[in-house]
Amino acid sequence: MKRILIAAITGLMLAGCASVTKTEGVKVDKEKVLELKPGVTTRQAVLAAFGTPSEVSFENNEERMSYVFMEKKTPSYLGGVVENDVISREKKTVLELVLKNDVVYSYRYKSSEN
Repeated sequence: MKRILIAAITGLMLAGCASVTKTEGVKVDKEKVLELKPGVTTRQAVLAAFGTPSEVSFENNEERMSYVFMEKKTPSYLGGVVENDVISREKKTVLELVLKNDVVYSYRYKSSEN
């Protein structure tokens, strides 16, 4: 009887060692960002590398493209039935590009985790 109880408790503990991952947006690969060359990389190359941007705007003959990716990992217990948002970890990655005449003029890349 003790062995069955120990096996059941162990099974419940193992079921609790999981996390739920939720993502939103277009994933930005840092290696691809490092390949961007202002004055050389074209709009088509950006779209081929990163896909459709999260946001596009036009201002003063410039096109601004933003790629935002958020990933949230939340510890879960009992096979995902109970989630603990208090100790969840979030990672946000943002790539902002300015294009002139369909060529990358400048870009900014930020990645943060909390």
